[in-house]
Amino acid sequence: MNWPLIVLVIIVLVVLGIVVYWQLVVAEGAYLGPRVVALLYDSFAPRYDKVKEFDPKYDALTLAEPVILHLQHRPKPTTPVQILDVGTGTGRLPAALFAQPEFDGHVVAIDLSPKMLALAQANLVPFAARLTFKLHDAQRLPFDDHYFEVVTCLEALEFFADPPIAVREMLRVLKPGGLLMLSNRIGPDLWKLPGRAMPTPQFVARLAALGVQQIETETWMVDYDLVRAIKKEHQH
Repeated sequence: MNWPLIVLVIIVLVVLGIVVYWQLVVAEGAYLGPRVVALLYDSFAPRYDKVKEFDPKYDALTLAEPVILHLQHRPKPTTPVQILDVGTGTGRLPAALFAQPEFDGHVVAIDLSPKMLALAQANLVPFAARLTFKLHDAQRLPFDDHYFEVVTCLEALEFFADPPIAVREMLRVLKPGGLLMLSNRIGPDLWKLPGRAMPTPQFVARLAALGVQQIETETWMVDYDLVRAIKKEHQH
């Protein structure tokens, strides 16, 4: 029996297993392209909300309240305020906003996973008239410049093929003076996502270089910080 060959085969299989686990479980397909990410989330969609166990009270405090406070300090528009939620998943951000009586805006929710979008639509049926769902890539947003008062992206940025391009697109469609709210991946798996996740101070520095101000950060979840910033008024 060729033991050296057997040992080599075992080592190769173990390494391959580790790589597959890293790519599909830890990195959730991030390095394999947006279509793989979408397929993985399609398969996970039926269990997503149960696994996440979202807390409506916590989401009202950390997600909805900053948006509403921002809107209260902006000139009252003559048409409904437009908000874009990038990578909406099952609609966590829209749900948090629509649960607040003082919110009367319209939300555009985009995602690349058809099954996640279908769940979001099912979860938000009572607010269908104030929602637009789009199956679309976050890195080529199909909207005009300076269209949205608020742009959000939660628990998704690190899974995009090119996060900096996605952020620049979000800023392109955000009005000057508008609010950008992002989550930044932290925690024990940070080192397992090279090039996709970074310490929050580094993330903030990169945001500042893109032309935002009044950047605020807060601890949000075990694996994420929440980062809010205002697009400069003179930025085009």
